[in-house]
Amino acid sequence: MSGRPLLHLYTTLAEFETMHERHDRTRSTSKTVTVERQALIHILMDHSRMLEALRKAGRVDIAEPDG
Repeated sequence: MSGRPLLHLYTTLAEFETMHERHDRTRSTSKTVTVERQALIHILMDHSRMLEALRKAGRVDIAEPDG
């Protein structure tokens, strides 16, 4: 399968794995996890691009905030 990818990700595999490692080392009672700022920015950009691609395909249902 060749051709143009549907989505270009900003998050590197190293950033992704590091975020998972940080999460795994965090206590289950913790409400925060400390991650590198650039990795968080990348994952937010990836999420935004994913939502846009799914919206264009008509394949997304975004949850409304509780409250």
